[in-house]
Amino acid sequence: MLRLLKLELGKIFKPVITTTAILTVLTCILTCVLQRDYTVYFHIDAWEIGTEYIALLFPLFVTIPVCWQLYYERRDRFIVYTLSRISRQKYLSIKWAACALSGFCILFIPYVMSLLCALYVVTPANVLPPHDKYSHFLLTLYVQFPLIYGLLLSAWKALLGVLTMTFGFVLALFSRNIFVILTAPFVYVILENFILASLSSASLDLATYRFVTAFEPTCRVYINLGSFIVGPVLMCLVIGAIILYYTKVKRQAIYTI
Repeated sequence: MLRLLKLELGKIFKPVITTTAILTVLTCILTCVLQRDYTVYFHIDAWEIGTEYIALLFPLFVTIPVCWQLYYERRDRFIVYTLSRISRQKYLSIKWAACALSGFCILFIPYVMSLLCALYVVTPANVLPPHDKYSHFLLTLYVQFPLIYGLLLSAWKALLGVLTMTFGFVLALFSRNIFVILTAPFVYVILENFILASLSSASLDLATYRFVTAFEPTCRVYINLGSFIVGPVLMCLVIGAIILYYTKVKRQAIYTI
């Protein structure tokens, strides 16, 4: 089991490590540089400023480096040849575990390294004491224990990255279009963000329940428990609907012999 997991990790090691390294270097640089144009109140503010771009592009970061490989295994019929050595469920479960671990690291490592950079390397240029009306998500933890705050939020974002990767993984099980497989999670997040924001009103702020809000809770002043649950649940429902569509409506098999 462990040996097979290592084998699957080895198949996607190069694109994953390359993506992680590029994101880490870029995020650390932006954390050091961008804060110069902002007024900050705490050192960790530089971390939030330098990682803002990830909230927009993270579906691409966690999908493209890992989901392409399953698509080519199906196209080249390699996946069929595994049937004589391992069961379908076990093979796909291990492959998903390898992709999930890779997707987690792609987001978690850059976030943590840039966090350490912001807390222990960066010297903010424009620092002011917070005003009386200053507010922030988990303010006490943010101010008094910034390292714990950053680690917890980084882990949560990485888990949402795994869920987003699963979206692409499911498409890779059925779709024959690699462009759809690699970009559909990104398109979904953009469309869901736009639709819920457009449907929001003064009496019902649906933008609070966007997947982006769950990924980046600091983008909203007022959030609640639903802000962390609704967006991921909606994505799970969409993933389930895709599975039902391909298996029950189109009656398409993963293993085509």
